[in-house]
Amino acid sequence: MKIALITQSGECAAIANWVAENGLPNMELERWTLEPPPDVAEQVLDALAAQWSLTPADILIFPAGPLGDELATRLAWRLHGGSLCQVQTLEAQQGLVNKSHWGNALMATLHVTASPLCISLTREPELSASGKDLPAMAEYRIVPTLAPDWLESVESIERVTAHPLLQAGRVLVVGQGRSDVSADKITALGQALGAEVGYSRARVMNGGFDAERVIGISGHLLAPEVCIVAGASGAAALMAGVRQSRFVVAINSDAGAPVFSQADVGIVDDWLPVLEALAASAGT
Repeated sequence: MKIALITQSGECAAIANWVAENGLPNMELERWTLEPPPDVAEQVLDALAAQWSLTPADILIFPAGPLGDELATRLAWRLHGGSLCQVQTLEAQQGLVNKSHWGNALMATLHVTASPLCISLTREPELSASGKDLPAMAEYRIVPTLAPDWLESVESIERVTAHPLLQAGRVLVVGQGRSDVSADKITALGQALGAEVGYSRARVMNGGFDAERVIGISGHLLAPEVCIVAGASGAAALMAGVRQSRFVVAINSDAGAPVFSQADVGIVDDWLPVLEALAASAGT
């Protein structure tokens, strides 16, 4: 079985991490590098189809993101194959693909028989997407064509600095519980604990909290050393944002909350006094 990894030049850490975790280094791999990166899919679709005709692969893996989703879908149509977007894991020999559905509330295992299979990857925490290198393999360069006539201009938005949540070794994530506690109070607790603060989407939508600090499938995906989840039931959409934390502490007054099944340490109590006590002990 041959697998083609479609990457952009200089950006392969995340896909290398994914390849290692899914046991693909033992497969027949080759890398198709988009160089320079295209602005729109139309610039590389013909070249990708031509490369597949020259070196056909059973599975084509595209990086996470809107471009990867679009290329996987449109190339599969051109090659009369199948496509799946935002895939989490792949069992290549068995043709099994795992991906989330319903806002990450359901994990589905799909048996795919279409060939070739074009998939794009789901987003992963930035901190976990490092430390791995792609194994040695044949490499081919995919050169984009000129931009289509309908594309008048492209605005490049550079992220000057990463959000502090993505770099934090310790994170406090606060859910809907104790809606009477203000953002200032939570921020002060986070500072006392030496932690960056994030929130569930439900808490942010109720107003008064920074929307840039949403944790979960529709916000930040984190991999800190320590994550304290306070006042959150443990909904899958939220926990997807912290599932790669090295150590998780859950605090909830409901002993039956699902969050406890995903924590290394669980505390059944009102989260506010627990955090206040932790903050006081941290300052002594």
